[in-house]
Amino acid sequence: MNEKQTSAASIKSTLHRIHALSCSNVRQSEQCFFLEGIRPFVQAFDARFDFDSVVYSPVLLKSPLVEMLIRRIGRAGIRRVRLTPEQFRSVSVAERASGIGAICRQRWVPLHSANPNLGLCWLVIESLRSAGNLGTILRTATACRVGGIVFLGPHCDPFDPTVIRASMGGVFHPQLARTSFEHLRQWVDTHSVQTVGLSPDAPLAWTELTVTRPTALVIGDERNGLSPELRNLCDQTVRLPMADHVDSLNVGVATGVVMYELVRRAMSL
Repeated sequence: MNEKQTSAASIKSTLHRIHALSCSNVRQSEQCFFLEGIRPFVQAFDARFDFDSVVYSPVLLKSPLVEMLIRRIGRAGIRRVRLTPEQFRSVSVAERASGIGAICRQRWVPLHSANPNLGLCWLVIESLRSAGNLGTILRTATACRVGGIVFLGPHCDPFDPTVIRASMGGVFHPQLARTSFEHLRQWVDTHSVQTVGLSPDAPLAWTELTVTRPTALVIGDERNGLSPELRNLCDQTVRLPMADHVDSLNVGVATGVVMYELVRRAMSL
């Protein structure tokens, strides 16, 4: 079926599914997500994500590159759904509807098969309350060529629409794994991964960090920091200095500073 043959019932069903994917439990059960916008669409295509279906509005879409990619996707047999501007805006959450969106399949790797030597380092994220913070970290991680990100438990969803927008497509490039604390411990022990926690009360400054083997930066909750269990897993903890009247930094800023310290060291080798 091509977009010209799409029935009104099929369009309605597609729009309903996109709305449903705004809920985390639906994303989890279907292992799919909805992305919107030119940059995320191109980034997902370049990263070879599996497209389930593409929705677009020719009236709104103003990108020859995306129009070409839509044609290529159609030739590959992927379903395309042509929408009116009003139909597209009904599922758009962007300030300005771009006219391009897609339902894609989530992509996860089993932690036991993940290579800790891939990229600059890995990140371990225990829990973040803010989707914007998570998106910022993913964006910076991609800029720093981080190899992968491990999510502990079900609390963080990198395929949340807000996270995808905040990451500016950064979610599509690092490997992503979701696991339990015990499986994380096994992976760390098996591969001799050095774990470095970020904490405002750490004894070492971020510049005093010693890196001798594959490294994973461990990030805790914005409000409570690292849990005792995860803190005990860390080989080192580091802090960023702050003025006396400031007791914490934004977690996205702090993580970015430490990642770029590793970038600086890698460039000096």
